[in-house]
Parts: sequence; C-alpha cells; structure tokens
Amino acid sequence: MIRPLVSVVIPAYNSEKYIEETIASVLAQSFTDFELLVVDDGSTDGQREKILAFCATDDRVRYIRQTNGGVSSARNHGFNLSTGELVAFLDSDDVWLPNNLKTKVDKFNSDDFGLVHS
Repeated sequence: MIRPLVSVVIPAYNSEKYIEETIASVLAQSFTDFELLVVDDGSTDGQREKILAFCATDDRVRYIRQTNGGVSSARNHGFNLSTGELVAFLDSDDVWLPNNLKTKVDKFNSDDFGLVHS
C-alpha cells in the first residue's frame, strides 16, 4: 500500500465567513500526508488574513491569489500548482469529517481505482 501525498485544493471567493472552519477540517484529518492549496479568486472580503494565519502555523498550507476568474479557474490553478500524487477538491464553504482523506486513500489503494469521490 502506498501512502501518497494528497494535494487538497480549495477555491475560495469571499469566503471569510466559512474559510476557517473549512481549513480546520482539512488540518484535522487523520491522514496527514497532504498539502493544502487555498486559491483566493480575487476576493474583496477578509478571507486573506484568515488563510494567512493558517499558513503561519502549518507549512502544509499555501495561499495563492489570482485575479477573479471563477471557481473553475481557481480549481484549475490550484491543480496546476499541486505536487501531490492524488488531488482532492473541497469547496470553501464545506467541511470534511476527520477520516475523509484516509477513507478515500485506503479505497484508492484497495483495488485498481482511477477515481474515488464522495
């Protein structure tokens, strides 16, 4: 069984209200071999400061800013900058249960899967 690096990509636009809880749910994962790329899609609210606070305390978190291009553009930008063997996408107003990544990586490793989603 391989233990790959997973790139988690969060496209975020004006998500100040939710982004802390979203990022915290990723950092609370039982599977810890991940990088977290938060792509700020040209937000005008205070989400940048909240994201940067996580960057200051956990080197797995990366803040990327781009000119507003929409959620697909932000997702693609994060994907293009990712370095993981696997990629997981999470919306900026969603949260994961603590075993989300472990369950998906275990399933991916259990057979010849090309895609695992929930």
